[in-house]
Amino acid sequence: LEMKPNTEILVLEMGMDRPGQLHHLSELTHPDVAVITMIGEAHIEFFGSRDKIADAKMEITDFLREDGEFIFNGDEPLLQERAEKLDQAKATFGFRDEDTVHATGFKSYMHHATFTVNDSEQKFSIPMIGKHNVSNAMAAISVGRHFGESDEEIASSLSNFTPTANRMEWEKGDAGESIMSDIYNSNPTAVRAVLTSFGQVEIKDGGRRIAVLGDMLELGKKSPELHAGLADTMDPQIINEVYLYGSEMKNLYDALQGKYEPEHLHYYTQEQTDRMIDDLKNDIKSDDIVVLKGSHGMHLENVLARLR
Repeated sequence: LEMKPNTEILVLEMGMDRPGQLHHLSELTHPDVAVITMIGEAHIEFFGSRDKIADAKMEITDFLREDGEFIFNGDEPLLQERAEKLDQAKATFGFRDEDTVHATGFKSYMHHATFTVNDSEQKFSIPMIGKHNVSNAMAAISVGRHFGESDEEIASSLSNFTPTANRMEWEKGDAGESIMSDIYNSNPTAVRAVLTSFGQVEIKDGGRRIAVLGDMLELGKKSPELHAGLADTMDPQIINEVYLYGSEMKNLYDALQGKYEPEHLHYYTQEQTDRMIDDLKNDIKSDDIVVLKGSHGMHLENVLARLR
């Protein structure tokens, strides 16, 4: 990749799944602005705890320029603790009144979310749903303002971007149902966010919300506990029907016993893909909405293809 001489701003996404990787990338780039959107539990197999993930993510600031700015999720205590040690300028985003940029209004629709922030008359809209995506949009607002962009320019750009493929895409099923497909990757934080967003989408009278959840991979020894722990996100009054798919999802199936009536809770191994799809096709009605969420290795795209 060659950077053209007239480049004014270079935006780099720095990925990591081991300690030391972001330290190296930060040293290569000496960023003017460093952003951490969340901690989450992705790659917890390699780290063992969210504290260690936070330490590894903070490496992005190791070579942050002295006059640079660290922009981070102010609703994450692990980041708050570590940011205190930095001398550079700091700004936070989130949903607390204490955050530098915080949402003062939020509504989620089937294809977009709208919100306002504390220090602006500007109304913002993004072509994605859910609070976690609004949180990311506020990170973008913070960066845009750092470089002198007006809220009007930022709002225009946010309303028109193209989301990454296989992230929160709505499809039409062959029964007429609407299907939210989010099958690129999966971890406990992402599943909670998707289920919360899905639960906020309005449904027609008589329609149901149906969740199809595949295994979250690469969670290591904590995988059974992390799968079972999703139970506290799931309410039968909001997510009405649950289809669980894969050996690790058996832990969530067990955790939901007693919370869901047996006829609304379904479990399948990976060898039972065809049976699950047949059961789904027999169950889904036109007024229902469906969410598909799982790690890419679970190949829920095959389920989506059959439902379409």
